Amino acid sequence: MTPPKAAHEPHKLVVVGDIHAQEAKFWHLLRRAGLADAARQPTAALRDPATRLVLLGDLVHAKTRAAYAALIGEGHYDEFHPPHLQRAERAQEAFLGRLKAFCDAAPGQVVILMGNHDYSAATGESGPLRSDDLAHLEWLPGYGNPLPAALRDWILSWPSEVVFGGVHLAHVGPYPEHNRFDAGFYLENRRDWILEDRDLLAATPYRLGVYGHTPVRGGVHFASRGRALLLDMNGYRNEYAFLELTLTEGGPCLELQGCFFSERL
Repeated sequence: MTPPKAAHEPHKLVVVGDIHAQEAKFWHLLRRAGLADAARQPTAALRDPATRLVLLGDLVHAKTRAAYAALIGEGHYDEFHPPHLQRAERAQEAFLGRLKAFCDAAPGQVVILMGNHDYSAATGESGPLRSDDLAHLEWLPGYGNPLPAALRDWILSWPSEVVFGGVHLAHVGPYPEHNRFDAGFYLENRRDWILEDRDLLAATPYRLGVYGHTPVRGGVHFASRGRALLLDMNGYRNEYAFLELTLTEGGPCLELQGCFFSERL
């Protein structure tokens, strides 16, 4: 299936990688990009038809036990302790509700792509997902509460990929199977395409690909012999990144902004 194209192609994209329930970092990032104000409302820059904000998916599921503990306001987090799990669900549902309100306030200006964690949360399939020793049990049958229907339906409306100006954006990779979150996705480890020493985009109509899912640190990371950029840079401490893409007839111009190292030496 051909990825959807916008009715009116934007001139500028602001692309954000995986967030994983880091709401404070998310709003800070959008303020830094000039797309959200202090009241978490869209700015005039985002409402401009020439601009799009693209989120590469995985809005839910904190990636560490410490991040979950901070999310629920406790010193530790035990996903098998029902009160902890319920509070983690409620905190993330509140974040999703605020994000949906933000998108609704700027109709058509925000594209959220489906990530594997979002898909698991909305469908209950392919779970429980794990991050090291941590099981993501939120909203799963037999563990958590059902995701509210309005949020579930909203998540299920997110596309798996989109193309603007010859730039392909998706959660995992350039091929449809990379972004299909069935059982084979985990058995085959479909992120491994980034390790191949060949141009996977040569067989596609895309000039460039921008993808999340695979955590990277420290600035620009390319795969597919320079044709694909990896943007899952928001997971470590205070680090974050967003990509500004200016679409021109000669090709996209890229500017990566953010905090790329958060180390004490």
